[in-house]
Amino acid sequence: MTGPEAARRLLASVALRKLAPLAGGGQLFLTGGSLRDRLLGLPTRDLDLSVTGDPQAAAVALAELVGGRCFPLGRPPLATWRVAGGHPQVDVWGITGGLEQDIFRRDFTINALFWRLPRGPLLDLVGGLDDLAAGRIRVVRPENLFDDPLRVLRGVRLLATHPRLRLTSESELLLRGAARGLRTVAAERVCEEFRRLLAGPAVPRALSAAARLGILQLLVPAWEGYGHAGDVALLAGALQTLRRSGRGGLARGAREVAAALLAAPSAGFPGTWQPDPAATALAAIGWPARAARRAVEAAALGERLQILLSRDSSTARELAARAGELVEPAMAWVVARANLGGAPIGGAARAFLQWHRRFDARPALLNGDEVAELLGLAPGEARSEAVLALRAAQARGEARTRSQARRFLLSRTVR
Repeated sequence: MTGPEAARRLLASVALRKLAPLAGGGQLFLTGGSLRDRLLGLPTRDLDLSVTGDPQAAAVALAELVGGRCFPLGRPPLATWRVAGGHPQVDVWGITGGLEQDIFRRDFTINALFWRLPRGPLLDLVGGLDDLAAGRIRVVRPENLFDDPLRVLRGVRLLATHPRLRLTSESELLLRGAARGLRTVAAERVCEEFRRLLAGPAVPRALSAAARLGILQLLVPAWEGYGHAGDVALLAGALQTLRRSGRGGLARGAREVAAALLAAPSAGFPGTWQPDPAATALAAIGWPARAARRAVEAAALGERLQILLSRDSSTARELAARAGELVEPAMAWVVARANLGGAPIGGAARAFLQWHRRFDARPALLNGDEVAELLGLAPGEARSEAVLALRAAQARGEARTRSQARRFLLSRTVR
């Protein structure tokens, strides 16, 4: 893409022209990922703006314009102002030390382009436009990776979210050399990059690159010497296919269980799946405890179900009845798992998921109070287990009526 071609694409945007007055007495620039993606012809949900004037004043003016609110991220003098509540979300930060210095402190050349609003010019001091046209991810300066080591993971994440782009061999060496600094980055920032990586259309090659460059090994030590990175990448691609279908339980489930991929070596995959060490590994990279636990337990359930579906449908139904909300992500795991050379059970998995939806919609044969009264149980673990046991018997087909439910519970008590 030439400079004039880029300028024509940007000048065509009415939305960008409307932002120009927000600069006040300064100059306002579109930059970062929002400019990069516009030049690639990709949809952009967020805007990154730099201003030579007061970034807070620009953010306040924008918030008033869109009916949103603004608040700072980080601490002065490096605070960024975010405008939320409107569309799109906008981040505004001030240019300190001069425009050239701001450009040269960026992570990658394709993120170091600046478009002055409203009519240009396009500023490119580092060859970012040529790199964008060639699909290259190239580091601006090695020291920039050490200034903020999260940029190492961001470079790999771009491989997942932007299939057209590739890391240059020099940039791969620089990322590998700076990766150790990721241990000093706040876990929630690492987690957010991984979330975006796992949602990308080219997640298999990004995970492969993260393993090849030693990034995963630094953040999740169980990846060191792990011999099944290729299997995890293949599974990631299969989950992404389900996820991008955009509808149904398998798509929802794939989104939820994908995080478990990062903890696969800790779980013992593919030979086994141990939820506790896997959840600990996810927590160490910033995953919220509840989401981490659900992801790894769904994967564990999926590992069991993918064996049972073709061998013991009664036990599979019992497991599903007890698992409740974990069934959708577990079945997404089962369907994706078939890509690792297992039996082609996609049809059986979908049929099983349909059965579970119908079963889940059925009322319990006896509610909790009725179970407690029948068995003389006070609220607590024993009562909950009796309710679950009856639900499992209903799933297996051993209790189809209320009278059968009572007999089942009473016989269970006698045993």
